[in-house]
Amino acid sequence: MTASTRDLSGAGAGAAVAAEWTKLTGTGRARRAAAGAVVLALAVAAVFCLTIGPTTGVALADQPAFDVLTASLLGADAAALVLTVLAAAAVGGEYTTGMVRTTFTATPRRGRVVLARAVTVVAAAGAVSLVAAVGAALVSLVVLAGAGLPLWDAADPAVWRAVAGAALMAPFHALVATAGALWSRSTAGGVVAALALLVAPTLAGWVPGGAAVLPLLPGEALHSLAGIAGPEGPHPAAAVLVLAAWSALALAAADRAVRGRDV
Repeated sequence: MTASTRDLSGAGAGAAVAAEWTKLTGTGRARRAAAGAVVLALAVAAVFCLTIGPTTGVALADQPAFDVLTASLLGADAAALVLTVLAAAAVGGEYTTGMVRTTFTATPRRGRVVLARAVTVVAAAGAVSLVAAVGAALVSLVVLAGAGLPLWDAADPAVWRAVAGAALMAPFHALVATAGALWSRSTAGGVVAALALLVAPTLAGWVPGGAAVLPLLPGEALHSLAGIAGPEGPHPAAAVLVLAAWSALALAAADRAVRGRDV
């Protein structure tokens, strides 16, 4: 038997995390998907950097180097979307194939399964997203250097804050997608849950008085941590609390749903 199917009922949380890690990352398909997310990030970063003039109305030569960097980091956002879908599909696939029964038989403490899956998803998505974000930033350097323009300063803390902030999007939304898939027992449910939070700031802007809730939404929190939020954005410390609260809420809903049914 593999680590994901042998009896783990008497093992601790570490064994549950190891089993979930094997299921999530142990296949060639998963590794190819992760590599594909990084390649997509680099391609999207190049497209946004090279088309920044037509899309913004300001020629590349007149763009501050930092703005070119932030445009390139949209590549990390593209990778985050892929990783979010993959996280939801990993759970949805278990319910579709019935593998989830084996998982809960091996680890009867279902809350431990939920937590272990959350830990592995955040770790895996975070690692891939960080590579994608750093790669996207390097694409902007290549574009600027190729055009003979000044480069952004690698010693500037704001640069790496932006990169780190971009890398946070994937683990957060992948976690929400995982929780949504566990709650709904489907890939679609997980994707919808993540997308709902992703578009929430836009929807809030359409509602009278909706701006008041923006600081409580994860999108604004992620922008704050990246250092690209507006003057009315939440303080970074508040942003961390917002993300923690949304994560806890998503996991609590998934845990309650998983515990309250046979499968």
